[in-house]
Amino acid sequence: VRGRYEHKGNFGRVTIFAGSNGYSGAAYIATEAAVKCGSGLVTLCTAEELQAILSSKLVEAMTVSFDDKNRIAELISKSDAVAVGPGMGNTKETFETLERIISKVSCPIVIDADGLNVLKDKLNILKFKKNKIILTPHPGEFSRISGISVKEIEQDRINISKKFAKENDVILILKGYHTVVTDGESVYVNSTGNSAMASGGMGDCLTGVITSLIGQGYSPIMAAVCGTFVHGYCGDVLSEKMSNVTASDIIYAIPYCIKNIYNKIHKL
Repeated sequence: VRGRYEHKGNFGRVTIFAGSNGYSGAAYIATEAAVKCGSGLVTLCTAEELQAILSSKLVEAMTVSFDDKNRIAELISKSDAVAVGPGMGNTKETFETLERIISKVSCPIVIDADGLNVLKDKLNILKFKKNKIILTPHPGEFSRISGISVKEIEQDRINISKKFAKENDVILILKGYHTVVTDGESVYVNSTGNSAMASGGMGDCLTGVITSLIGQGYSPIMAAVCGTFVHGYCGDVLSEKMSNVTASDIIYAIPYCIKNIYNKIHKL
């Protein structure tokens, strides 16, 4: 709950690396989700050709080009949380960006989408982290980075997730119905979310929410658990009146649903 005298500096600085030509939506969704979840300051690092377009859409967030190395170095040194991957493309440049961030950033890092795809056969770079890393794969992405078939994963989601998280010293969010969240020791199975949310951009939205919660002071594991719950809860509330729910719908609902959760807790 927000104290009376708190200001934007109390709610975290987060930086999100996202977007490439043709994938501006992923960058927008992840960034706007962090804004709507309550971050104090949000900055999107994106492809130079997208920066002007996204700056005009992201009224409350700042933007910077991937090419502005000095500005990026300053940003990540002051960040409370960093996210990498949505819409960046499965490219050498994405891998190099991820590798550089892991080696330099001292705050927790959330890795999603193409940030995950470039980890195939290169999980060793995770050893150079200076803080917790959260991986947010769906079963297909998890199969690519783990080498385990999707069929095997779906047959034993909890144990396979827990083993992978422990071996690689990460927090793993295996998305899907009853999303599994584990740090290799504790395991949480999410109770929210439904098939009305089955559309593009949902994972980008979840990345923004989790990154925002880390920036606001939640521990990485609790940000993963609470962010996953809130994301699905928004979908559950909206699907009571909507046949299908988009990521943009979720983004709009985030602050209302968080307030609803606050009110329910205070009545207990």
